[in-house]
Amino acid sequence: MKRMMMGFCASLVALVAQAGEAPPPVVTQWYGLTVSGTGPYYRMRLPPEIYAASQRSDLGDVRILNGAGEQVPFSLEAASVPAPIQRAVLAPVNWFAVPTAARTAGQGRLGVLLGADGSLRAELGAPAAPRASDDTVLVDLGREAAVSALRIHLRGAQYQGRVRVESSADLTQWHAVGEAELLNASANDKQLRQERVALEGLRQRYLRLSWPDGMPEIAEIASETLLAEPVAGSGAAPLRWQAAAQVRAGSQAGEYVFASGGVYPVESLRIDLPQPNTIAKVSLQSRDDAKAAWRGIATGTAFRLQGKSGEERSAPLQFEATSARDWRILVDMRNGGLGSGLPQVSLGWRPAQLTFVARGSAPFRIGAGNAALTAVAQPTGELLMGAHPETGIATLGVRLPMAQEKEPRIAASARHIVLWMTLILAVATLGGIAWRLARSKPTDASQ
Repeated sequence: MKRMMMGFCASLVALVAQAGEAPPPVVTQWYGLTVSGTGPYYRMRLPPEIYAASQRSDLGDVRILNGAGEQVPFSLEAASVPAPIQRAVLAPVNWFAVPTAARTAGQGRLGVLLGADGSLRAELGAPAAPRASDDTVLVDLGREAAVSALRIHLRGAQYQGRVRVESSADLTQWHAVGEAELLNASANDKQLRQERVALEGLRQRYLRLSWPDGMPEIAEIASETLLAEPVAGSGAAPLRWQAAAQVRAGSQAGEYVFASGGVYPVESLRIDLPQPNTIAKVSLQSRDDAKAAWRGIATGTAFRLQGKSGEERSAPLQFEATSARDWRILVDMRNGGLGSGLPQVSLGWRPAQLTFVARGSAPFRIGAGNAALTAVAQPTGELLMGAHPETGIATLGVRLPMAQEKEPRIAASARHIVLWMTLILAVATLGGIAWRLARSKPTDASQ
C-alpha cells in the first residue's frame, strides 16, 4: 500500500506541474497558404504582410501550422547580394578660365561661347591659359551623367588651397555642391597630391569652380564616373520598394521622421524632394524603438534639378540591411534645407527565402506577431538534410478570421481545463484512500 501511495503521489506531482504550465504564446495574425507541386518541401519569398505582422527583427515569431494545428519545420534564409564591383572611369573634360573683371561687371563676353549643342567653346581671342586675375573656372562635363568626382590635376611643385564647386543645367541658375581642399606638395623626391573633389553622383552638365585661396595652375580636369558591375550568378531576390509610413517634420529644423511599418530588411532608401532645383546634404539614422538611441546609417547628397533633358534626381542611399522600425533624416540647413513641404521616402528591401516541410495535411497557414516567442527556424542545410529534393511553390492566401487565429489558444485552454479536472479527481481519490486507511488501522491492531 505504501508503494502504491508513493507512485500515486508522484503521478499527482506530475499532473500538478502540467496543470500549472501556462498556455503556449500565440501569434496575432494568420494567413492561409496555397501550395502547388509535389513537395515534400515548399518555398516562397516571405511576403510583406509577414514582415509587417512580425514583432521580432529576426522574424523569430514566424510559425507555420498544418491542418491539424501542428507546427511544421521550416527555414528562413535572408537575402544577400554580393557588393557590386565598382570601377572608376576617368574622362578629360573641357574647362575655361573666366576673367574676374568680366564676370563681376556682368559682361556678356566671358571668353566662352555656348554652342547650339550645349557645348562650351573658347571665344576667339580669349587667353589660352588662366591668368593671375582669373579666379573662376567653367567646366563642361559634356553630358548630364552621374559624376562621382572631379579630378583637378595641378602643375607646379607647391599648392594648398580650397576649391568651391557649383553646378548648373543652363549656366544661369547655380547651386552649391561642395568644397574640397587641394594639395600638391613635393619634398625629397617625394610628391603628395590631393586632387579629387567628391560630387557623389551629381547629374549636371556644367560646373563652376572658385578659389578662395587663389587659383592654382591647372594642367587638366577630368570627370570620374563609377561603373558598378554586379557579381554574376548571385541569384538574389530583386529589390522591392514601398513608401515609408507617417513621414513628418521632427522637433528640430531639418529633421524628418518616419516609420518602416514592419521589420523589413531595408538596404536602400530613396528621397524625393518636395521642390525642384534643390540640393541638400543629408544624414540617415535609425533605431529599433522609441527607447533606443539613434544610430547613423548613411550620409549623402539629395538633389532634384530641372535640366534641358528633364528632371534629374539623386540616386538612392545604400547601406547594410537593417530591420529598424523608426527612421529619421537630418538635413544640413546651411544651404536652406529642403524648402517647404515634406520629402517622400521609399524603402528598398529584399525578402527572405522561406522553405517548409509539408508534414501533415492541408490547409497550411503562416502567422507572426508575438515578441515573446523564441525562434524555431532551422538552417536551410539542416532542413533539406543536404539533399536536393523536389520543391513545390507556396503562395500567401487571405488573412484568416480571428476565430482561426485563436484556435491554438482555445486548444491550450481546453487542455488546461482537462488537467485541472484530472487533478481534482486525483485529490478526491487520494482523500478517499487516506480515509479508508485511517478506518482500517484500529481493526488491524485489535487482531
